[in-house]
Amino acid sequence: MSEPKRAVSLSRALSKLGLCSRSEAEELVSEKRVSVNGRIVSRPAIRVDLLRDRISVDAKPVARRKEFIYVVLNKPTGVVTTRADERGRRTVFDLLPCEKTFIFPVGRLDKETSGLLLFTNDSQIGEQLTNPVSKVQKTYRVTAEGMITEKSLDTMRRGISIEEGCTTLPAFVGNVVQEGALTSCDVTIVEGKNRQVRKMFDRIGHPVVSLQRISIGPIRLGSLALGSFRYLAADEIVQLRKSVG
Repeated sequence: MSEPKRAVSLSRALSKLGLCSRSEAEELVSEKRVSVNGRIVSRPAIRVDLLRDRISVDAKPVARRKEFIYVVLNKPTGVVTTRADERGRRTVFDLLPCEKTFIFPVGRLDKETSGLLLFTNDSQIGEQLTNPVSKVQKTYRVTAEGMITEKSLDTMRRGISIEEGCTTLPAFVGNVVQEGALTSCDVTIVEGKNRQVRKMFDRIGHPVVSLQRISIGPIRLGSLALGSFRYLAADEIVQLRKSVG
């Protein structure tokens, strides 16, 4: 008999149920904390049926998620995008509400980057937003060292090699303001390469002084105070889904 189409790997099932990310699910399984139909399992790739199989973590049944949650945080600098930090640094979860349902960050911001960070328990939209194929626009407000010439800005607009074998897609660069020994501008990219914006400016010889993400797709940071969070409004959720549809 063929396997039901609704069967998925155990790690994906735990993610779809809103309990944790896939990597965290793999850790739970390796620690022998997950059971399926009363039996401890040891392989995160085992196939399970979300409608028929009983999945438990630490002997507690995992309930099917009833509601999706979408939270926007204005992340300050100095805060790391992780659930816990072995060095005792402040994490983004220290700034979020205590939700009964697991929520995870959609992508990351490095410690010295501030701005918009989206959290959800909707694994499908999280995967779509971070998938390079979706080409979701992300806009950053950048302040960099020196007086940047139009020629250098055009290099980023066309696409720029940031390391061997890695050339960025064209970026939008606008709202350029030069003041003193600094240049500020807005940069919109459709990729999510590690530290991409910083590397782009390093490549043209103008290191970033400050970096703030101000939008992801249709979601804007707006006037949300630094270190504060808010839940997405219903119309924002609709727009977000359309942006990856």
